[in-house]
Amino acid sequence: MTLLGKVFTVLIFIMSILFMGFSVVVFATHRNWKVLVDNPTATDKAPLGLKQQLQAQVETNKGLRAELDSLKNQLAVEMAARRSALSAAETKLAEAQQRLSAKEAELAGLQSAQTEATAALNAAETRLKELVAEVLKLRDEIVGAQGERDKYFQRTVELTDRLHEADGIKRNLEERQRQLIDDISKYKRVTDVLGVNPNIPVEAIAPPLDGIVTAVGDKNLIEVSLGSDDGLRVGHTVQVFRDNNYLGSAVVLKTDPDRAVAQVDDKSQRGLIKVSDRVATKLSRTRTS
Repeated sequence: MTLLGKVFTVLIFIMSILFMGFSVVVFATHRNWKVLVDNPTATDKAPLGLKQQLQAQVETNKGLRAELDSLKNQLAVEMAARRSALSAAETKLAEAQQRLSAKEAELAGLQSAQTEATAALNAAETRLKELVAEVLKLRDEIVGAQGERDKYFQRTVELTDRLHEADGIKRNLEERQRQLIDDISKYKRVTDVLGVNPNIPVEAIAPPLDGIVTAVGDKNLIEVSLGSDDGLRVGHTVQVFRDNNYLGSAVVLKTDPDRAVAQVDDKSQRGLIKVSDRVATKLSRTRTS
């Protein structure tokens, strides 16, 4: 096949496709004019025909005209009734105006009476204010007098309570005085029997304490396990013993919180003092180990 034949073949193919497209377009735009004009039943594809739509509009127009005539008749009846009601209302208005005139005259009389009553009320209010002021003044005076009375009464109650309290304290002190006098008499008898001088300073009397010798030094110095925290003071005397054997006494020269240094009295020493020997401020409190 020559080149020209191929060209004509392609042109024929293109024209065939073009004419086929035209055919499809014409078929798609084709309308059934009979169904469009006369279609008594509407479907999804074809609406109600124009003829049927016109008939429906004519029927609707007839119904609306009939309704309009009925409304006109009703309007005429309503207007007649309105004229009748208006006439009756005018009659009632005239009667109401007459009653209004009578009420206005009555109101004028009442206003005159009200003016007189208002004047009397103003005078009464003025008098009431004066009386209220007097009452308030008297009330303030009464409140002040009551306050003074309450203050004096409260003061009287307080003084009475203090008096009773003082009487109670006095009785307690008198009872305590009698007890102290009895105690002093007992203590005096005890000190007389024991031969104790009550004028000796308390600081010079050692409390009852027990301990041990923790170290032995030169010049008859010993260290004991009792200190100032235990109540031991410089100048106190401690007794040294071993089991039931009395070894002598020592005078405290120096104290620390938990230990003290004492010097053994040569005159009272009855044996060699060693570490772990017992010491006590009172022989009556010694215990055998």
